[in-house]
Amino acid sequence: MAIEGANSAVMAVGMTFVIMTAGIDLSVGAILFLSTAAATELFVHGMPAAWAPLIAVLVGVILGAINGATVAYIAISPLIVTLATLNLYRGIGGHLTQFTTTFLPPQMQTLGTSTVGSVPTPIIVMVVVAVLGALLLRATVFGRYVQAIGSNPDAARELGLPVRSVLIGVYGISGLTAGLAGLIENGRLNALQPTVGLGEEFTVITAVVLGGTSLFGGKGSIFGSLLGVAILQMVADGLVLANLSPYIFDMLRASVLLAAVLAGTLQGRGLPLGWLGRRRRWGVMRV
Repeated sequence: MAIEGANSAVMAVGMTFVIMTAGIDLSVGAILFLSTAAATELFVHGMPAAWAPLIAVLVGVILGAINGATVAYIAISPLIVTLATLNLYRGIGGHLTQFTTTFLPPQMQTLGTSTVGSVPTPIIVMVVVAVLGALLLRATVFGRYVQAIGSNPDAARELGLPVRSVLIGVYGISGLTAGLAGLIENGRLNALQPTVGLGEEFTVITAVVLGGTSLFGGKGSIFGSLLGVAILQMVADGLVLANLSPYIFDMLRASVLLAAVLAGTLQGRGLPLGWLGRRRRWGVMRV
């Protein structure tokens, strides 16, 4: 996978957890922006530069946990919550930076520009996050809770599972991966640009769904999500090589997401089969 897709792949890991609980997080692009903006602002006001990457990740976790707590305790739809925080977080980030390009200290460029041997650091971060995410999902009690809540949240509550804590956790993980992705993307650019992360949430959601994670929850795979990111990255690179309009990628991304939603609806709810069955029964009755 190209370095350009590493930040999307990292965020796809966190998004997989969220979607597996039948949730959604539209604010990851804004968290990517605000987490780096907050750390940069603290650096400008005297915070040691060595702390900036840690602060950026912590801010990402806190912003994600706020999303999760709102969903868990106020019982507002994740779509509405994260749509609101998308604008809230980006607005706060814009206020901090005045929507101007801000150059980053070297310590905040490391994840985007350095290498370990001949391997770019973004690729290493992506692999580590993916492996840890897969282990957390498949080999821990938390991962089993995520799948159970996504499969049947009412049954999970009746069984006494910590539904609220798990929801806060998965959105916190999404925020954490967005914060890491911000360090990768902004570090690669050597600066925090006001447009960074715009529309990134749709790429990440599309990749996760394309990789086999069900929007209805309970089913998903970290490595499937990475495969979805790789496919979208290859399509984007192909469009560039073919010298085609970049807007075609937006059209393809939207089409893939819509097709995945329709397929999941048909498979998860069985609407066409039930409708055909009723038509068949009615036909027999009329005869």
